Amino acid sequence: MLGPHLLRRLKADVLKGMPSKSEFIVRVELSPMQKKYYKYILTRNFGALNTRGCQVSLLNIMMDLKKCCNHPYLFPTASADAPRLPNGAYEGTALRKACGKLELLHLMLKQLKDQGHRVLIFSQMTKMLDILEDFCEAEGYHYERIDGGITGSSRQDAIDRFNVAGAKAFIFLLSTRAGGLGINLATADTVIIYDSDWNPHNDIQAFSRAHRIGQANKVMIFRFVTRASVEERITQVAKKKMMLTHLVVRPGLGNKGGAMSKKELDDILKFGTEELFKDEQGSDQSSIVYDEDSVSKLIDRSQVGMEEREMAMNEYLSSFKVASYSVKEGEQEVSLGLVFH
Repeated sequence: MLGPHLLRRLKADVLKGMPSKSEFIVRVELSPMQKKYYKYILTRNFGALNTRGCQVSLLNIMMDLKKCCNHPYLFPTASADAPRLPNGAYEGTALRKACGKLELLHLMLKQLKDQGHRVLIFSQMTKMLDILEDFCEAEGYHYERIDGGITGSSRQDAIDRFNVAGAKAFIFLLSTRAGGLGINLATADTVIIYDSDWNPHNDIQAFSRAHRIGQANKVMIFRFVTRASVEERITQVAKKKMMLTHLVVRPGLGNKGGAMSKKELDDILKFGTEELFKDEQGSDQSSIVYDEDSVSKLIDRSQVGMEEREMAMNEYLSSFKVASYSVKEGEQEVSLGLVFH
């Protein structure tokens, strides 16, 4: 029914020699400080998790858990206790060690810079971009930034400065919504999605800032996901939405989707909590640890390196619940049914 009314042209249809893009989910551990706050949020709100008719409260908890996965300094108490420099910025080493994602980012950016790549970093939270600014200052990286508060000529000036030949800026910090449309940043060839959006199409719009006509290099997209946390469950939900999109309206044309039920919210919030509370003794036997060698394999753009990571990704994604479809043929009609494994 929809087919005759849809007309789509993909970049691949317009430009045959377009460089490829590869997306990888990079799983990160919570730092000790993040684990402390994650447990605090869950235990403080335990009553809300088990009572009826408190959707707003559950969404608030979910936002707090997402903040915790991004950086504990997003909470006023952690921010107030954090060591700072004389200019008011956060001290670099403490800032990095407080968050598993920043520890990995520190290792990745060092190698990407040495190899001559340029990076776009997307986050949904502008306060997270403030923290990333302090991180870039501490690491000594030149950067540009766009979020909803930067409009008009200053926005275009930042893009022009980044794209000019011989530009100093190595990193471009963008908010997913404000930096996701109508911007050409094809001079960068690496995209880091620091935290994923509920709607996978917003993230697709974001990394399409680099993977577009004018891009000369292979584009690598790294999506940071905190292991056994609310973020990992969000990735599963996003994957299910993408499957439905592919089935119903062809790739790339998704709708926003309705509000989530209380059960779905419960399910997302409780995901991974059992493992988190089991870890009271501090045993790190199954934790993911990144060193310089593993990071160099992660950002390796050679054919062999890509194939190895593709296999690992497929194994990881196959562990998620996936929507598959089967066509049942009756006497009069053909119906499409969704079967969830």
